[in-house]
Amino acid sequence: MRRPVQRLGQLGVIALLAALTFSPALAGDSVSFISARQASAEPLLDPLGPVWESLAPTQVTLYPQASLIPASDSGGVLNASVRALYSGKTLALHIEWPDATRSATRGVGKFADGIALQWPLRYGPGISLPYVGMGHRDAAAAQWLWRADGSMETLAAEGFGTLTTQSPDGVMARGAWRDGKWQVVFMRSFAPLTSGQHVRFDPAKQGAVPVALALWNGDAQERNGKKHLSAWQVLRFENTPANEAYFKTFSATENGNAENGKRLMAEKGCVACHSFPGNAAQPTIGPNLAYVGAIHHLDYLLESIMKPSKIIVPGKNYSMIQSGKLVSLMPPLEGTKQERRDIAAFLQTLR
Repeated sequence: MRRPVQRLGQLGVIALLAALTFSPALAGDSVSFISARQASAEPLLDPLGPVWESLAPTQVTLYPQASLIPASDSGGVLNASVRALYSGKTLALHIEWPDATRSATRGVGKFADGIALQWPLRYGPGISLPYVGMGHRDAAAAQWLWRADGSMETLAAEGFGTLTTQSPDGVMARGAWRDGKWQVVFMRSFAPLTSGQHVRFDPAKQGAVPVALALWNGDAQERNGKKHLSAWQVLRFENTPANEAYFKTFSATENGNAENGKRLMAEKGCVACHSFPGNAAQPTIGPNLAYVGAIHHLDYLLESIMKPSKIIVPGKNYSMIQSGKLVSLMPPLEGTKQERRDIAAFLQTLR
């Protein structure tokens, strides 16, 4: 009996790219180290303050959310400039990105511009990162969401449709739109929190923390899942120890033949379910793979091919109940280790 068509969807936890040293950009230019400069005074919330201009920015690329419906259809990639400062008590991040139209009103048919910073609730050696799009079951992600109408929320989720408001954690945010650009500052104390799903910072013990960005363009009717998002980045606290062994566990160690992988995508039936550049059929059964190479790391791509039911992203047609358990409709790929490497290498070219 013929097996079901293989599917390479259900891309979940983003494996954080790393290198042996803290370089400005990592493999595929998808993940960058954002340097948080140590300040003697408390950071200021003013996004137009001169201190931010004095810091060298890290460029973070955000991609249209294409995997799930509703997908973003407002154009190509966006680049945001990220700067960070920290004191003994406080962390502040400054994000700047282009937006030709200031959309600051929410109402019927109107949506405000917005930005969210996403943090894993748990991170460190041996801990997998949450799915970059709102986390996944048993791997929650915290969200700091600012909208151009001035509202600010602290949220948490374990997957799409599970977003919940959290108790106040002291996060403050302020934005300013000028010359076709938004500039927003987020600021929060390092003080330990005793309740709620909140990210914990401890620069003295963990000198870096994963963070991801999401942007909404209100003028383009973006809201909820219609957004641009980045891969996981690394916020690195200056003058603190870093667990290099932890980052080494997420580094890409296997390479494959992308051309052979493209051929295997057709041979294994992946083209029947997934849209991606170069697939003339452009089916809609499985998630669109247009940007998976930019958002997802090689190690996770390999894992999702071998164990598609380990992390299942909610979505129509993506899963079913089998023997009382939720499983992916995509069976594990039948093939050699090298074939899995080759397919993953091809997926990395999709960006």
